[in-house]
Amino acid sequence: MLDLSYNKFSSVLTEEHFAGLLNLEYLDLSYNSLRLVIKQKWVPPFRLKVARFASCQLGLSFPEWLRWQSDIDVLVVSNANLDDVIPDWFWVTFSRASFLRASGNKLHGSLPGDLQHMSADHIYLGSNKFTGEVPRLPINIVRLNLSSNSLSGSLPSELNAPLLEEFLLANNQFIGTIPSSICQLTKLKRLDLSGKQLTGDIMQCQKALVPNSTDQFGSDMLSLALNNNDLTGEFPKFLQRSSGLMFLDLSYNRLFGGLPEWLPQKMPHMKILRVRSNMFSGHIPKSLTSLHGLHYLDIAHNNMTGSIPWSLSNLKAMMTMVSQDTGDYIYEESIPVITKDQKRDYTFAIYQLLVVLDLSSNSLAGQVPEEITLLIGLTNLNLSNNQLTGVIPNKIGDLRQLDSLDLSINEFSGEIPSSLSALTYLSHLNLSYNNLSGAIPSGQQLQALANQMYIYIGNPGLCGDPVGRNCSRHDAEQSDLEDIDHMPSVYLAMSIGFVVGLWTVFCTMLMKRTWRAAFFQFVDMMYDMVYVQVAVRWAHVMETTQDGAP
Repeated sequence: MLDLSYNKFSSVLTEEHFAGLLNLEYLDLSYNSLRLVIKQKWVPPFRLKVARFASCQLGLSFPEWLRWQSDIDVLVVSNANLDDVIPDWFWVTFSRASFLRASGNKLHGSLPGDLQHMSADHIYLGSNKFTGEVPRLPINIVRLNLSSNSLSGSLPSELNAPLLEEFLLANNQFIGTIPSSICQLTKLKRLDLSGKQLTGDIMQCQKALVPNSTDQFGSDMLSLALNNNDLTGEFPKFLQRSSGLMFLDLSYNRLFGGLPEWLPQKMPHMKILRVRSNMFSGHIPKSLTSLHGLHYLDIAHNNMTGSIPWSLSNLKAMMTMVSQDTGDYIYEESIPVITKDQKRDYTFAIYQLLVVLDLSSNSLAGQVPEEITLLIGLTNLNLSNNQLTGVIPNKIGDLRQLDSLDLSINEFSGEIPSSLSALTYLSHLNLSYNNLSGAIPSGQQLQALANQMYIYIGNPGLCGDPVGRNCSRHDAEQSDLEDIDHMPSVYLAMSIGFVVGLWTVFCTMLMKRTWRAAFFQFVDMMYDMVYVQVAVRWAHVMETTQDGAP
């Protein structure tokens, strides 16, 4: 046995280094910077059972000397810089191996059409350049990863793999629908068919639900990714069997209907739920907030209506830093995360620590519940492009872990809470296109944000840096504008008063005959007085004019 794994060796190894190791059966050189320069025709003096060369440099060609190692049970040549076609002898020499990993290389060509002769229960060939169709699977296969290749055609109509637990085909070029035979894979724990080509109805696998049965599709499911396809239909009903499901990604499809109320009851261990960019409608189920382990909720770009549930404070996993204790299980190697107006691919090590609430681009209305400020573990909060009103919660500054906050394109009013300046981790802020007013809070972190003008654009009532409006002058202008705004109401009140007074007098005179007679007598008297005065004045003017004439 020779195990040099997980060190910092950077040597160049040749066949001479192994010439004396006649009884070597276990060789592990993984995770070093070793480079193997071995002649293709070299015949090793040993017969390995375990060979691990992860992250070693094996050269561009597939190592020819491995063809003599037919006793190998475990072979790992992942991330080894191989750029070659897998030779035909590979499938014969290693037909009895149980574990084969060659992911993360540049291996190309097509896979054999039939792998049923293989004994392997674990095959990892992801992140290469393989073309062609998915082969017939080994009968004993438990985990198969063919993700991130250039495989094409339809998915196999027959999947005779009763022990299959992980089936990863993401990011290929498949077309057609999801075959109904996939519902026969009752042991599946992890299924990833994400990509951009699959169409038709989303699988429902509507076999009659048998309570407490563990022999049905979905009953053992821990992670399901069907995102980035063109699937239609309602929320998959078979997930009612998936009591252990932790990761669900249905985003970027054309799914419709409402989000079911049974989610927390049937999937109580859910941690990451992504359904963005579909056509889901209706209210956000209040029961959703009973998922105490949920730390990533993305419902963006749907047709959700109603208000944001006040019971959001029940999302206990969002009220603290996410624990890194997920056991040995990885949901997905990486997922695309929309944050800071950008799409970024985050690996499991990163996205498992994100605390995300994204309800953007729906038709949500009403005020933001104050309880949202209790979710102090949030790293990303996006409520943009809705119809939300009222003021921004005054305690928004309690969300100290926020890295990105987007409240743009709503109808928020009032002042920007000064507590925003307490968000020391904030690197992205967008409050544009609302009805906010008053002075923009100052703070070292706020002033360090990029694109300052775009953060506040579309809020004519704001003043101070960086919008360039002096707050004292702006307040005076606002006061004048308010006075001007009040003038129409003043004129309207005067007009109404005049009309009411006139009609009061008129109606009174209609009712009292003596008052009416007295009123007209008074008018006649005033008319006579005015007439006499005008006549006398006119005569005097004329006399004076004539006396001054030559």
